[in-house]
Amino acid sequence: MPDMPKVKGIGLVKGLGVTMKEVVHTMFPKRGALTPIPSPTKGAVTVQYPHEKEDPAPRARGVIALLEENCTVCMLCARSCPDWCIYIEGHKEKAPPRRPGGKPRTVSALDRFDIDYALCMYCGICVEVCPFEALFWSPEY
Repeated sequence: MPDMPKVKGIGLVKGLGVTMKEVVHTMFPKRGALTPIPSPTKGAVTVQYPHEKEDPAPRARGVIALLEENCTVCMLCARSCPDWCIYIEGHKEKAPPRRPGGKPRTVSALDRFDIDYALCMYCGICVEVCPFEALFWSPEY
């Protein structure tokens, strides 16, 4: 078999051919370029992200979020996190007694709760260990 001369740019031409085929298929989904009017709405669909949010997949967990009114600053989530990416700060407050005639009690109030998502590996241990269901999987992404 004789050696064929190498033509420069043949890969570029092949790539442009594949791209044009996909463009025609997207713009004219029924019969290709034989359709006189393009109908791009029947082809690929693009979601305008900041204005319209796409629904996550059914099994997607999203991110870990906090329900502040359930948090008692017990620090179980921060202690059980293998990546140490949860930061909690709180302070003690005086609260009224639970029953009339009881003594005043002290409760912990949440000042700061942060998760460093750059460190988080989304294992969900903190969600499972929280006894007050303050942490949950949010469908946001």
